[in-house]
Amino acid sequence: MDIIKPKALKKGEMVAIVAPSEPIKEIDLIRITKFFERMGYKVKHGENVLKKIGDYAAGSAADRAADLNWAFGDEEIRAVFAAIGGFVASDTLEQLDFDLIKKNPKIFIGYSDATTLQLPILAKTGLVTYHGPNAWNLPNLRSTGYTISNLWKVLTTPTPSGVVEPQSVWHEVREGKAEGILFGGNLSCVCHLLGTKWDPIVALPKIFGEEAKFLFFWEESYEQFSDIMRKLWHVRNTGFFERVSGMMVGKLTDVKEREYEGFPHKKDLLREVTEKFGFPVLYGVDFGHEVPKATIPIGIKAMMDTKNKKIEILEEEVV
Repeated sequence: MDIIKPKALKKGEMVAIVAPSEPIKEIDLIRITKFFERMGYKVKHGENVLKKIGDYAAGSAADRAADLNWAFGDEEIRAVFAAIGGFVASDTLEQLDFDLIKKNPKIFIGYSDATTLQLPILAKTGLVTYHGPNAWNLPNLRSTGYTISNLWKVLTTPTPSGVVEPQSVWHEVREGKAEGILFGGNLSCVCHLLGTKWDPIVALPKIFGEEAKFLFFWEESYEQFSDIMRKLWHVRNTGFFERVSGMMVGKLTDVKEREYEGFPHKKDLLREVTEKFGFPVLYGVDFGHEVPKATIPIGIKAMMDTKNKKIEILEEEVV
């Protein structure tokens, strides 16, 4: 399977808003639409985007999958934005048309539960997707701020976006430099895909080859660190860490240890779970559930240097 990069987004082109997880309100859809129009883009939204099942799902699994399939099949649409995160995107996977997605490659961007869709899309089609802001966040951000400027730089420029500039303090957990293919997203979503028909780790050698190395990036929110460590050991126990050349930990939003007293420091536990492999680890990188955040392409070559707190994208993210 070959890697596929979507075409760069150009001013005046059409973007789509879909809600594969939680619902959004009509007022939010209006805000999102006005934001994209101010930025110079046309906007469509899925037929079911305003449906609600309680406050946790934007319609049925069939509704949400239909909107995703529509967005990829509509020839006018050049980029697909997840409206917001949540917990239910996994129930759409059986109804996604991966052949359609592969035949109509386009930008798909979001974070949190969007990982549940992005990694299976990579596994089944080889399409590069983007761990970046959900559409719901965008109207609240300054159009000249880092999150927005980095987003457009990645999605609209068919040249490598280059260095990811630190917007906060990054911490070196284990020193070193590494190159590899960016792979990851929300850690819980990664783990929930393991052992399924859409297991992305199993698919990686088919896409990138047996010798490929990966920069594993992950973030998490509203979890206990004991749960995070169990998930990291889960990923390690698949054998994936043998193919990891470096690890980048994003923002851990409201992550607190409530179960155990005297629980070891986060960095010590990160050293422990990665010690056998010796790859460099950088902690607190600007991606995840907080802003400012970088847009991270999944499936693209990059490098990291913990001593100099540097991450650099080494190839074009769009064509």
